[in-house]
Amino acid sequence: RDPATMLGCLVVAAIALKPPASVVQFTRTAVLRSAAATAAGALAAAAQAAPPPEMLLREAAAQAAANDPKVLYTPPGVKGLSTPDEIALAQYLKKKGAKFYGAYWCPFCTKQRAMFGAGGVRALPYVECAPDGLNAERCPPEVTGYPAWEIDGKFFSGMKTLPQLQSLSGFDAAVVFPAPPPPPPPPAMPPGGFKQPAVTEPSTPEQVQLATHLKQSGAVFYGAYWCKYCRLQRALFGTEGAAALPYVECAADGAGAQKCPAEVDGFPAWKIGGKFYGGYQTVEELTRLSNFKPTAAAAAAAPKGPSKGAAVVAPKAAGKVDDLGIDFATGAPVVRSGADCDLPSGDCN
Repeated sequence: RDPATMLGCLVVAAIALKPPASVVQFTRTAVLRSAAATAAGALAAAAQAAPPPEMLLREAAAQAAANDPKVLYTPPGVKGLSTPDEIALAQYLKKKGAKFYGAYWCPFCTKQRAMFGAGGVRALPYVECAPDGLNAERCPPEVTGYPAWEIDGKFFSGMKTLPQLQSLSGFDAAVVFPAPPPPPPPPAMPPGGFKQPAVTEPSTPEQVQLATHLKQSGAVFYGAYWCKYCRLQRALFGTEGAAALPYVECAADGAGAQKCPAEVDGFPAWKIGGKFYGGYQTVEELTRLSNFKPTAAAAAAAPKGPSKGAAVVAPKAAGKVDDLGIDFATGAPVVRSGADCDLPSGDCN
């Protein structure tokens, strides 16, 4: 055969055996498209899958909490007219960087604000410390009662008169503020002194046993007839249990008053096992501190009472007369924020 003819046949056969370039590209493209479609389908299936019930519950709770309206409180309004000097003092205190710390529920904070009148109170550098108050802030640890002032880096507790704020802040000494009206006279002390309010709830066996154990073990319960948390402490024991408590009255005008030790700097206070404990104590705490072992029947019937330090009773509003006949709104100018009464202030609002 002719060699040229044979070479031509081999070339044609080689070309025929080689797959076309378009076929190779089509097969690769198809594979890539198929892989992409598979991945997209898997993502779509994952996106459409229902989340676990626990996740749904958490999301629903978070959404409900976010949508739940929060109630915030503001201090009572001040309606009295302001003098130019009152407004100038309020503006000076704010410009100086002073701070007036208070709480919307504090009657003495309301009295402090009222000293500046409606115009001056708007310029006051007021800081709301109550967590549920409008625009509340975290107040410094030096603020242990309301109202409190911070002037030139120093803290001053209690309600201050305008002349006192004038002196503390260095305000224009040529300005003369009118003297505040004197407070009403306190109620006359009854014969024998003021008595603790009566406890009307009956006692459980454990309450009586615990009160008796505290007295027999040498514990002492220090308080004052006007102290709200002292009343709550006594009420925790019921009528018979309260009568059995080793109670010592520290108020000078209280019935059977005694001189209390220097370690007692607030009411209520306990001395158990030679150690002093300040503040309202729960049944559990008193049981633990005094090593009291109640009987099984008594323990089952015992109420637990409020947790320690809880604000069990809302503060009294200004001008309301207490069940002892005492108007606490005209008392001392310091209101404690915790479950202790401040001994020097004579108030437990």
